[in-house]
Amino acid sequence: MQSWPLSALLGALGIAILAGADTLPPKLDKVKLESYVRYTEGYTAAVVLKIEDPVPSVYQGYSRVVVHASLNGQIGGDKLYYVSSDGQHFFTGSMWKLGENPFLDTLKRLPHDGPSFGPQTAKVTIIIFSDFQCPYCRAFAKTVRENIPQQYPNDVRVIFEDFPLDKIHLWAHAAAEWAHCITDQKPFVFWTFHDWIFEHQGEIAANGTNLRDKVLAFASDQKLDGGQLKACVDTHVDAGKIAASVAAAQASGLEQTPTSFINGRLIGGNLPWNSFKSVIELEKNRPSDIPGPQ
Repeated sequence: MQSWPLSALLGALGIAILAGADTLPPKLDKVKLESYVRYTEGYTAAVVLKIEDPVPSVYQGYSRVVVHASLNGQIGGDKLYYVSSDGQHFFTGSMWKLGENPFLDTLKRLPHDGPSFGPQTAKVTIIIFSDFQCPYCRAFAKTVRENIPQQYPNDVRVIFEDFPLDKIHLWAHAAAEWAHCITDQKPFVFWTFHDWIFEHQGEIAANGTNLRDKVLAFASDQKLDGGQLKACVDTHVDAGKIAASVAAAQASGLEQTPTSFINGRLIGGNLPWNSFKSVIELEKNRPSDIPGPQ
C-alpha cells in the first residue's frame, strides 16, 4: 500500500496527565457511537464498521476503543479512540505527561517476540509489521536490510511481526506460517528466508499455487527437514502466533503494510532511507529526560 508523508505522522494532538488505567470498562453504546463516528469521519453506508469492546489504557479515566472500517471486504481506515469512564467523551491522538515516554500506551501493547537482529540493548528498537506478498514491504525490507546492519550495528534493533493482508494477498498468510515453521526448526534461518522470499516474490503465483514447492526447494538448500516443515504448516501449528500479531497490529490502529514503530513512534509505508534514517537519528538523540522504550 502507498506510503504516507512523514510530516503527517510526526504531529501530536493533545497534552494531558498520564496515570494508571481504570479497572472497569465504560458502558459503551455502540449503536450510537457507530452513528456518530460514521458522520464525523464521513463514512458512507457502504463502509462496514466493527467496534471493539473497550479495554484499559494507561490514561487515567479513559479506555481504548478500536473501530475497524472495511469496504467490499477490504481493510480500511481502522482508528483508535479513547473513551471516558462515563462512555460519553472521546478523543483521538496522544496524551502526554512531561517526563514520561510519549508513546507509553503504544509501547505497552506492541509485541516484542518476533525474529530480530541487532542488540537487545540498542537505544532504538524498530518493530516492523509486514506482509510477504506486499510489493511495498519488499522494497522497504531491502532498504532496512541493506542499511541498518551497516550503519547502525550497535544502535538499532529490528523486530519482525506479521500483518498479512489476507483479503488482497492470497498467499501472505501461508508464507507467514512457513516462516514461523522454519524459525521453529532453525531460528537463525528466518532472516535468510525473509530476504529470499522478498527477492523471489514475483516468481510466486498470485494465488500461491507454487508457494509450497518454492519454499521446500529453499528449505532443501538450507538443510532443513522438509517433512517436518510440511507437517508444521499443514497442522497450522503457528497460526495462533500470526493471529496474535495481527490482533496487536489492529489494536495499534495499523492501516497499511509495511508499518514501523520506531521506539513506539508509528511510521507508515515504504519510507525512503533518508527519511527513515532521520527518525532513527531523532530517537538516538532523544532528550535525556524522556525515558526510552525499555
